[in-house]
Amino acid sequence: MLNEEFLTGLLSNEGVSAEDKIKQIIAEHEADTRGLVQKKDELLGKEVKFKEQIASFDAAKGDYEKKIAELTEQLKKNNPEAHKQFYETQIADNKAKYEADLQKLSAERDFYKQSHLKSLRDKAIEAGIKDLNFVAGLKDGFIARVLSMNEFEPQEIDGNIRFLNKDHHTIEETISAFALTQEGKAYIANPSTGGGAKGSGSVGGGTGGKTMSREQFNELQKTDPKKASEFFREGGRIR
Repeated sequence: MLNEEFLTGLLSNEGVSAEDKIKQIIAEHEADTRGLVQKKDELLGKEVKFKEQIASFDAAKGDYEKKIAELTEQLKKNNPEAHKQFYETQIADNKAKYEADLQKLSAERDFYKQSHLKSLRDKAIEAGIKDLNFVAGLKDGFIARVLSMNEFEPQEIDGNIRFLNKDHHTIEETISAFALTQEGKAYIANPSTGGGAKGSGSVGGGTGGKTMSREQFNELQKTDPKKASEFFREGGRIR
């Protein structure tokens, strides 16, 4: 799998030439891509199958309703209690079987649909962060922060599923924008701070115009996430 662990091990191996490293990276990328395509096709195939099965159940529902109507009509013509109980049992059994089968199928369909959507969302997140160089151990925190500030909903755009927030920005666009904010830069190794940056000051009691160490900021995020967010909005910086 083409991930941080694979790249770290490969790039630190001085016994492998640069050309061979490139070949291995390309091969690993192609293998990952084939795996994603295969999984996508498998999930889409199951979704089509479930839709066909649900359609068949809907058709069967009509037969059940017709049979129930016929049995109900028989009840009107046959007054003996034994006949009545028999037909009522048949009606109940048919209805229970139909509802159980439909519930089971719907649950399986929803599971595979959610798995497919989660796969697409994770792929969008990876695409959004692929060019970001995170401070060690802060990548997951960066992603969690973006997701906590946005509710991404799957929408079909030009035949493709895209995840959009309330402002209609994609996950990739939202990640890119957050990485340019003061708060987002705290997660990035050596981010650009722009011109006119002020010198460091002491932490003090408040956060406006102050600086704090990476360790202090991490602790603040754990104990008071709101204040950690305000720290950058008020001009605070990580030293």
